[in-house]
Amino acid sequence: MAEQDVDGECPIDLESAREYAGDDEALLGELFAVFLQEARGHVTALRDAFRAGRAGDVMDLAHTLKGSLRLLGAPATALLAEQLEIGGRSSQLEGLGPVVEQFDKEMARVFQWVETRLTTPAPGKTIAPETA
Repeated sequence: MAEQDVDGECPIDLESAREYAGDDEALLGELFAVFLQEARGHVTALRDAFRAGRAGDVMDLAHTLKGSLRLLGAPATALLAEQLEIGGRSSQLEGLGPVVEQFDKEMARVFQWVETRLTTPAPGKTIAPETA
């Protein structure tokens, strides 16, 4: 079940993410932390590749993000990444500007939700990555 964010809808299905992590809250925290670290750079690179018309890079980056988003339980945002991947694969970037804009907005929501989740977990739950 997805928890709500400030807009009333949650971009992450936390139960799916927990299932993927085997209900291991520490692992889930690590997954969220790695996602934040890597996905931000991928989103920036995807946007740059789109603006430069590098369809192959758009395809590769969108594919990577799509997989991460699905594992994290963000299927709606993953579908936007899939649209970008398909456009890149077919070298049809024209007309994808609105999809890129929507993807950026949804990724901002995902990033905000994950950041908030890492700093303020649900009552009785600690998902911050363990430090060694």
